[in-house]
Amino acid sequence: MKDRINYGESMFHRLFGLKFFAATALIASFAIPVLAKESEEAEQQDAKKLFANSCSWCHGNFGMKAGKGGPKLAGITQDEEAIYNTLIKGQGAMPSFKNTLKPEQIRLLARYIKSLPNE
Repeated sequence: MKDRINYGESMFHRLFGLKFFAATALIASFAIPVLAKESEEAEQQDAKKLFANSCSWCHGNFGMKAGKGGPKLAGITQDEEAIYNTLIKGQGAMPSFKNTLKPEQIRLLARYIKSLPNE
């Protein structure tokens, strides 16, 4: 008797499972973009703080204006990889950040600098 299938119960579980799955997928489709946006905003804030502590002395106003010795970075034409390499190696009076920042912090700075709008 254990091998007998109760089709009514099975159909109920299938239907309930399908509705539960559909509801979960619907909720996730709204929640994931919100969480991703919050994550991007948090990363942008982290990058801005890192820039303020490491770069703002020479590149004023979070990179939007030239500072004391460094050019305006907003609207820079270099791609993110070139900016990353400049941060690693240094350039002119700008020091290398290779020994003072972690690679992921340097990557975050490069992404931040590239994202600055040209105003």
